Amino acid sequence: MRKIIYLFLFIIFLSNSSLAGLKAYDFKLKTLEGKEVRLSDYRGKVVILIFWATTCPVCEREMPVLSKWYYEKYKDKGVEILAIVINTKDKKKIKKTMEKWGFDFVVLLPDKDVFRKYFVPGTPTFYIIRKDGTVGKMLFGKQKIKTFEKYIEKFLKD
Repeated sequence: MRKIIYLFLFIIFLSNSSLAGLKAYDFKLKTLEGKEVRLSDYRGKVVILIFWATTCPVCEREMPVLSKWYYEKYKDKGVEILAIVINTKDKKKIKKTMEKWGFDFVVLLPDKDVFRKYFVPGTPTFYIIRKDGTVGKMLFGKQKIKTFEKYIEKFLKD
């Protein structure tokens, strides 16, 4: 029970912008198509990193909503979404999940070093990265679109 309380307090601590201003870890991961992607490739844009799992019920509900919102409102406005799957490297399973759930962000294959650098207590975990490559906000679990919009609008102006 004590561990759960500490984890909960740590998540609250992190989500209250304690990471704000820290340089985001510049990973290099592969897409489902095998292309290497670095976080620094997106410098100058606001990036939403989503750590998700093919077995996550919250992700199943959130990903299609985020996909629709992103493509309708932010796709051509200096915002990118990178979705890092954490539970499998099976490309067929990932693609099948994407089709079933109805989203098509850039999906990156997992790497344990990235999980160590970014605190990922579970799924979904979101990091909103500022245009300068620093962490703007960390969010965990189900989120309202308005929450994303609040930070994206702020970070687009920075």
